[in-house]
Amino acid sequence: MQYFLVMDAGTTSIKAGLISLDGKFADIQSEPAEVLMPFPGATEMDMDAVWEVAKKVILKLKNNNEAIWQDVAAMGISAQGDGLWCIDAKGRPVRNAMLWNDTRTVMDYDAINPTVVAMNATALFPGANIAELTWLKKNEPENYEKIAWIFHCKDWFNFKLTGHIGTDASDASTSLMNIYTKQYQPELLDKLGLPEMKGKFAPISTSDEIIGTIYPTVAEELGLRVGIPVIAGCLDVLAIATGCGLMKGGQRGSIVGTTLANYVVMDEETARGCIATNGSILCHTKKDTYIRLMAATAGASAMDWMRKTILDGEGFAETDEQLAKIPIGSDGVLATPYLYGERAPFKLNSASGGFYGIRAHHTKYHLARASFESVAMAMADCYANLPKGDAELYLAGGAAKSPLICQMLCDTMGAVTYRFEEKELGLMGIYRLILDALKVEKDVSADTDKFEPNMANHEKYQQLYREYCLLKESMMPFWKSRAQETEE
Repeated sequence: MQYFLVMDAGTTSIKAGLISLDGKFADIQSEPAEVLMPFPGATEMDMDAVWEVAKKVILKLKNNNEAIWQDVAAMGISAQGDGLWCIDAKGRPVRNAMLWNDTRTVMDYDAINPTVVAMNATALFPGANIAELTWLKKNEPENYEKIAWIFHCKDWFNFKLTGHIGTDASDASTSLMNIYTKQYQPELLDKLGLPEMKGKFAPISTSDEIIGTIYPTVAEELGLRVGIPVIAGCLDVLAIATGCGLMKGGQRGSIVGTTLANYVVMDEETARGCIATNGSILCHTKKDTYIRLMAATAGASAMDWMRKTILDGEGFAETDEQLAKIPIGSDGVLATPYLYGERAPFKLNSASGGFYGIRAHHTKYHLARASFESVAMAMADCYANLPKGDAELYLAGGAAKSPLICQMLCDTMGAVTYRFEEKELGLMGIYRLILDALKVEKDVSADTDKFEPNMANHEKYQQLYREYCLLKESMMPFWKSRAQETEE
């Protein structure tokens, strides 16, 4: 039996699994990854440190699976997207990676994005690598001048494994690349005052392309056979969509993870008919297929903050039991979930979280329910700005483990909702890409749980959404004034 080594490099953890040729996991291991916050609005990762974490996870797999470790036949990685991961001419990190949820960059996105979108590139936001390059040039010119190659997260791991300098179309479509020709557009760098970066963006492969084999020295360190092929891999959102099997035009899904990624799958004709100054149109892992994406920062990170800070880390089951006792609308408490600013369906670094309508009789569980409902409202806000797509909705991501949250999202959308039983859908997506790379045909299906919408509750959530939008628009002048204070 052959096995594949599959990895997902997320924002808060690195996860790796051994999966057999027939799609069964032999083992999965993970380790936390440290996110650095050197000042408000900045989120970073030490590139060398996160590579050490990746090796540690792989060695945990090895130590647990010595009997089959030499049967590993191929490897692939998915990872967090966007952000600025760059190396110098000697292959060393120029600085810490700046992440996708970093909000330090201030730019007039409303002014620049119509030009960007007209060039068939993805609209910019504070965590896009081009936007972060403008900050780096202004604030760290000595580091800016050292840049030899601009990567994405998974590309850094691929480079350390194989020495390959490259990326794939899913990651490249997050900035600078024409999503239809799959070519970079250097003239965009001129418009942004970054002409020095021409020729420094990594060459583009398909997600299932074999980009090299593991270095002998790295293979020895990790106990792997020499010559194991490594595929290019892809952006984590696309890996999960691939693992879900959502590859046909019209299918729509949400990943309720650290970020809240909402998307509709499209063919090229439909994609060309979309204008996406908010959110993105990205290349899917299947040729000539795209996703229209609204990846809000207001995801499970807002729920995690609530669980840790207000609920003192209590268990999911206990929280769900208490929240089920509180009616829709949290007895008048409204929340905004923008703990890291927001990028979809609007872009504003200085948007923030908050609670409104609190009275003396409210408890921590009212705040918790309002916080969770605010994520549901953020999802509804994203879908209000996406193509209609099919009636059904598919859910994945860590927060989807909660039946209460799944039913809340189902009722909010008023749509039959399916939750995938397989929890490691990103790893499954890489498994499917490895099969494609090796020209292996397998019938891989994903089992789901079904949630039926309560339409009476849907009407209540519709009213809550109207109140949420009113609150959001009322707060905009205040948030924007905070942005101006930051610039000054």
